[in-house]
Amino acid sequence: MRCDTLRGDYTEAAIRERIAGLRVSSSDGRVSVPMTETSSGRPNLLIDIQAKMQEGKGKGYERWAKLHNLKQMAQTLIYLQEQGLDDYNVLKEKSSSASARFNELSDRIKTLDAALAANAELQKHIVTYSKTRKTYVEYRKAGHSKNFKAEHEADIILHQAAKKFFDDLGYGKDKRLPTIASLRAEYATMLEEKKQAHHEYRQAKFEMRELVTARANVDRLFNITERPERETTKPIL
Repeated sequence: MRCDTLRGDYTEAAIRERIAGLRVSSSDGRVSVPMTETSSGRPNLLIDIQAKMQEGKGKGYERWAKLHNLKQMAQTLIYLQEQGLDDYNVLKEKSSSASARFNELSDRIKTLDAALAANAELQKHIVTYSKTRKTYVEYRKAGHSKNFKAEHEADIILHQAAKKFFDDLGYGKDKRLPTIASLRAEYATMLEEKKQAHHEYRQAKFEMRELVTARANVDRLFNITERPERETTKPIL
């Protein structure tokens, strides 16, 4: 299909007229784009056709890309209408807020991951310290005998490593070690919080992608140089 055969609401001029000011100009408040083209999904980013052509793409790709962009502009308009985003400043504010919320949740999950790892590590060392304590006491009573150490070297090394770990965290006479029971309760609470944060994170990511994509498409259509915040793409899970 050639892009210059598009008519009505699929023409670039028609879409520009309707998106101008992000206000709908049709009398019924909607655009007559076929539902099969718009209701099945949200808009994708417009293709930078000029950049692609400079990379060596052919005329066939150019025709396809123009058609793709026209359809994505139409889908963008439908999305803006459905969300009531008929003002660019509102779109800008919502996309920025969605990005900030996404980043906030991402940081929160990373913080919880670090806290969970630290909790688990402390539990491991407490258990190790407890299991090897009797052997280490006997080692001291033996006057740090080389023969005793050679026979129980693994337990002695583990016990000393656990003691150093506690010292590095500041545990000692003025700061007692927490109990395993309290650490497990704390771990369970943080794990539940992380699960909830992940749920909110997935929702926030979906919302942010929609808003950032819609704003980026409008920016490109009207050559607005200010770009929305970039989405964070590193995996957590």
